[in-house]
Amino acid sequence: MTEVKEYDWNMLAGIGIIGGLIFIYAAYALNTMMNVTYFSFLGAVGAILAVVWGADAVRRICKYGIGTGVPSIGMLAFGMGLLATLLGLKIGDYVGVVYVGPVAALVIALIQGAIIGYLANAVLKMKIPTMQLGMIFIAGAASIILMGFTVTMAGTFTYGDMIAKVFNTGFIAPLFMIGALPMLHPFNACLGPDEDQRRTLTLAVEASLLSTIMFGIFSIALINVVSSAITVVLGLIAWAYAYLAYFKKVKESGVPVVGTGLLPKKEA
Repeated sequence: MTEVKEYDWNMLAGIGIIGGLIFIYAAYALNTMMNVTYFSFLGAVGAILAVVWGADAVRRICKYGIGTGVPSIGMLAFGMGLLATLLGLKIGDYVGVVYVGPVAALVIALIQGAIIGYLANAVLKMKIPTMQLGMIFIAGAASIILMGFTVTMAGTFTYGDMIAKVFNTGFIAPLFMIGALPMLHPFNACLGPDEDQRRTLTLAVEASLLSTIMFGIFSIALINVVSSAITVVLGLIAWAYAYLAYFKKVKESGVPVVGTGLLPKKEA
């Protein structure tokens, strides 16, 4: 059977960055122009695209034998992403142009990832070829994921609203944990000699849709029931499809076990 070619991680980076920002901006713009919060679910779409980008970066770094470090690198990514996101959104608030915030947050996250990646290889001597670019990618992906799911819960990504609706209410804790899991969990669940990029990334989509459903439920406390219901219903429908797609990938990758009967009672 011909080996299936993997998706290039630069292509996935383009999809995560461009697609992620487009959906985040679209959600905010539509909500603002129409004075509603019904389009908040679009933020989750942007986050999911970034999850796929980040999950692929995690698998490329961790395939160098640091499987037990998958959760740690996911938490590191979100730590970098959160700091960069707050600073970037604050810059947008400071200059008085809201739309500057997400781009500034992404740029700061990418720079921060480059510095941490350099320190990991040059100072800590981890000597992982994909570490430098991988750290840049996971930091950028984490920033977009945080902003996307913030929009899903709060209907906006402005600095003031993020502090008031996400930090002051305590929703930053589930945002950090439930937002990070879809990026770090897929490779952790699929690693091994039969790990396959398409199966891993399909699981990333499925897991991020579960997070979307959770954030849709949380949004009841921050926006309104109707917007929450839209996110939850669409999330459930998409999750069912993604789950079946992942189950299909698992069956395709499964190794048939031939029945050999009962073991003999004693050696021949």
